[in-house]
Amino acid sequence: MADKPVTDMQEVALSELRIARGTIEARRAQNLRRVPVFQTSLCRIRQGEKLLEWGERQLRASTSELVLMPAGQELGVANLPGSHGYLAEVVSFSPALIARFRSRHGGLIDGQLRQAATASLCVPLDTHAALAWDQLMASLANGAPPALQAHQAEGLLLVLALAGHCGPLLMDRRDPLAARVQQVLLLDPAADWSVPRVAAQLKLGASTLRRQLALEHRHFRDILDDVRLGMALQELQAGISPIGDIAAACGYASASRFAARFRQRYGLSPRDLRATV
Repeated sequence: MADKPVTDMQEVALSELRIARGTIEARRAQNLRRVPVFQTSLCRIRQGEKLLEWGERQLRASTSELVLMPAGQELGVANLPGSHGYLAEVVSFSPALIARFRSRHGGLIDGQLRQAATASLCVPLDTHAALAWDQLMASLANGAPPALQAHQAEGLLLVLALAGHCGPLLMDRRDPLAARVQQVLLLDPAADWSVPRVAAQLKLGASTLRRQLALEHRHFRDILDDVRLGMALQELQAGISPIGDIAAACGYASASRFAARFRQRYGLSPRDLRATV
């Protein structure tokens, strides 16, 4: 019997199960305030330590722990180098992948979701979690088929869920429409975005988008600024592109305006941050 063809719906679903990987390196301490988390992410520290501020809590993570970074949160972050500097790997999961995991494992994670707001963001990196992490990172590095990458990403989440640590990663976002707007803006932070243009992408009217964002106590320009500054932070920490190029790629025509907004948001200038890398 011949295999059934993959339908358009299956292809779209698979394309939405995106996973991104990156690294953060530093030779000197980095102290950042109000770091936005656009997508559910995990961070594994290879060298040094990370300090987190989440609400009123302060947490410290080392190489023996995984750091959970829930989507929609703002974290205070300090990356502290050890004797050989600071090095961390980060992997981020699309909203569609998280939604699929929740639908498949609801019975396992219901109790963890109820306790998510009081759970720790720093969880033990046990043997199973370390193995699942390494398998996922190898698949991403080697360009494995997307279906395999998604399977291994869900495997890593399952390891955390079985250990009782997955709750914070699966919390419902407080601002669902703002989250959808963020995902559109992330496609091209430098584009000339406007409320009508984003509303069209979301199949909404411009006035409806403004009104619903107001109900969530959010404003379009603030969300756009969050996305552009968040992407700039990631690029600066990667330590490759010139600061002026990063500013332009993130939608800032003026490098001085970019530097002022970056310092206002994170507490240090792009030049100061680049000096730590």
